[in-house]
Amino acid sequence: MAYAAVVSLVQILNPHSKSDQSPVKPLHDKFSSLQSSLERIYPVPKRSKVHADELEIDIRDAAYEAQDLIESWQIRSSESEEIPSQDLQEIMSKLDRIAETAKGVADSIGRRTDQDPQKGELLSEEALSTKSTYSSKSGRIVGQEEDFKKIKDLLLGGKEQLQFVPISGLPGIGKTTLARSLYDDEDMEQKKFFQVRSWVTVSQESRPGDILSKLLSSMEIVGQSRDATDSIKKMGDRANEDSAAQLGVNLHQRLFNVKYFIVIDDMWDLKVWNEVRNYLPDNKNGSRILLTTRSADVAKKVNPDIQHVMQPLNEKDSWILLCDNAFREKAFEDGICPPHLEEVGKEIAKHCDGLPLSLTVVGGLLSQKTKKVEDWEFVKDDIYAAVENAESKENRYLEILSLSYNHLPGRLKGCFLYMGAFPEDSEILASKLIKLWVTEGFLTTPSSQNSLEQVARYSLNELIDRNLISRRRVTSDSQIKTCGVHDSLRALAVDESRKQRFFFSRYRYVQDLPEGSDRLRRLSVHKNVLMCLENVYNSTKSIKSARTLLYAGPHHHHPFPFPLKFDLLRVLDALTLYFIEFPNEVAALIHLRYLSLTYNGKIPSSISKLRNLQVLIVRQYPKIIFLGASILPVEIWNMPQLRHLLFTESNLPSLSGLEIDANNSVLLENLQSLSDVHASSCNENVLRHVPNLRKLGTWVEEPIAVHLCLDQLEKLESFKFIVLNPIPNPENDFLPKLVFPETLTKLTLSGCGLHWKDMTIIEELPNLEVLKLREFAFQGPKWDLEDMFFPELKFLLLEALELQIWTASDDNFPSLERLIIRHCYELEKIPPEIAEIGPLRLIQLVDCSPSAVASAQEIKKDKQRTKKDLEVRIHSSWA
Repeated sequence: MAYAAVVSLVQILNPHSKSDQSPVKPLHDKFSSLQSSLERIYPVPKRSKVHADELEIDIRDAAYEAQDLIESWQIRSSESEEIPSQDLQEIMSKLDRIAETAKGVADSIGRRTDQDPQKGELLSEEALSTKSTYSSKSGRIVGQEEDFKKIKDLLLGGKEQLQFVPISGLPGIGKTTLARSLYDDEDMEQKKFFQVRSWVTVSQESRPGDILSKLLSSMEIVGQSRDATDSIKKMGDRANEDSAAQLGVNLHQRLFNVKYFIVIDDMWDLKVWNEVRNYLPDNKNGSRILLTTRSADVAKKVNPDIQHVMQPLNEKDSWILLCDNAFREKAFEDGICPPHLEEVGKEIAKHCDGLPLSLTVVGGLLSQKTKKVEDWEFVKDDIYAAVENAESKENRYLEILSLSYNHLPGRLKGCFLYMGAFPEDSEILASKLIKLWVTEGFLTTPSSQNSLEQVARYSLNELIDRNLISRRRVTSDSQIKTCGVHDSLRALAVDESRKQRFFFSRYRYVQDLPEGSDRLRRLSVHKNVLMCLENVYNSTKSIKSARTLLYAGPHHHHPFPFPLKFDLLRVLDALTLYFIEFPNEVAALIHLRYLSLTYNGKIPSSISKLRNLQVLIVRQYPKIIFLGASILPVEIWNMPQLRHLLFTESNLPSLSGLEIDANNSVLLENLQSLSDVHASSCNENVLRHVPNLRKLGTWVEEPIAVHLCLDQLEKLESFKFIVLNPIPNPENDFLPKLVFPETLTKLTLSGCGLHWKDMTIIEELPNLEVLKLREFAFQGPKWDLEDMFFPELKFLLLEALELQIWTASDDNFPSLERLIIRHCYELEKIPPEIAEIGPLRLIQLVDCSPSAVASAQEIKKDKQRTKKDLEVRIHSSWA
């Protein structure tokens, strides 16, 4: 992938190109020029794609060759060895020829009007400063209303015997969307219909044990919060430790004698289905299994009497769905198309063959174009060219998805291809994805005022806007928490990654490496069992060019016995592997920027040799808390490139005894996130050395005197303070008086024992959007807000508090969107005035007092009468 390769190389060359006398300065300048040419080329018209692809391959190979030369030289530079001038000159000669070709291709394509400067190659500071948020409301069903009604009737009515309802149809026709709409339907969440629910997505490589494990892990007890099902989830998480038979027995026991609703999405193999089927008990109480599949044969065998076959959308519904996705800006209310685009738009919709995925992806593409006829004609012509030679409807569908990739700006292509590195149907943490993209080096920022993390999050939101990545869950401040990708789009990413030698994924126990594997840059391992790991080691240890190694399978809870010998490695994500001893060879990986692993010991001082390390994540299994000690060496303070430092509860190493250069007033200037660190570590002297911290998670074992000097952190946006063993009444003594920086947008307090009068400290935060109060965070029976005002607060969580009387009105929280109250057993009622808050969209009550439940039910009835767009969810284990 040429653009990603060039940007990454330019970043590597930047520190060595300050001087005109530097031997790599001409190399830096030539690749910077090529980067500019590539920015002019995208998107490439179908007619020019062959020439552009050839150019991309030449540029990519030259960039890879230069990167290998420079980074190999850096490894040897300690021996005062000069960079080989002859090798450098050969690359420069190649670049002269490539640059001339690149200029010719760029000039022939020219700059088109569809290249919106706000959405093209170069990001503006204004675009990055705009905060994207997502509501929990899913997109509406278009053209499948009758399907929805028919299947819902089958699920809620009919025989008492266990019934299987298969949905079949072409890929991209909307089977999963329909199933998800049914699963999320309010009636399906009612305890009177089902007591237990679970959702599992099946991949082509799934075995019965994988499916049984996922069913246990995703199981939820209707009427209880997700926290109440943790013990069940842990049973599923032990998939690598238990046999499929044992997992099946566990599942059968959990489902026996309860009325359950299970969705099995995308079943491929009839044999696998039959093995799973054996563990699903028929309790003769109306339990239901909803199953989606591409195979008509599988659907017929699952239930010969009931088969729902999905049909393509008609032209009218196709046009509605395209408009829903193409016109989402405020300027285009309710997805209404401007008259001048109707004719070309309907032609585009017609060529999507009524497949919802094609329509949503093309609609997402059009949403990024300017609203000029010639720009839409450009897309229409490319669609015509893409489908005219396709042999079947499925091939036409794949060509249209490929078109959406071809129209991506170069800066987004690497981000999209990265999705192919994860196993099929993965739910990926957005925070992890962002860290990986940043450390890979293929992102640039328009200004020193913008962080690369901001660019990465903006890029993720762009890919979501284009419907190439889907959001799965959102955070309390409505940002993306987890994301995924449709299996057809993932297949596109895998295929393009293979062509571009961008990523290679090991997803089988035995799998041959592709041709040219000695030049592979990134490897991903999906099977974390010992036999597969040994095979991976033996077959990949010869790949000297690897820069990224991801272990993306489930957690492997046995010691990892193989060395990690990839000298040029930049990213090592081994969080799912367990190391008994710290792998000493890691300290030799001087180019490493991202390191995550599971390890229970203390990190050795040799870690400080990794001068380029930006992300360090250490997980412990089983979880061990180091009281009064640190798992980190004091040398961690000598790693100035660190941006994210995340580990299980521990202290930070003391600064005392560390030799600090008088000219170096700040040690970890780039550090942005730090968790979970003992609060005693966050004294004034320590925080002075992390001035740019944006996210901080702290803890204490029990209520004690705590010295927090958070006012020094002028960029802090998120702060968490947790007492691990909270007790009623005793409070933490915060010295000096607790003060938060005004930049704070997210605050979580648990076990603090503050008094409600201290809420005035929090009220003073002008930008606070999220407030979570857990387990005696505040004490006292009454919280009277009186004249308190939280102007920007959008999310409020009250959990396990002694609160009895709560007086509040819509004036106190004018921006509140979500109110969650859990395990407040003494709360008398929810203030009815809360329901009058204009932006409020959700009130959720979990296991509270009967009187609080009654007040929530009253709000729910009133909402139904007034038709206010407010969802009230009541989960109660006693009701």
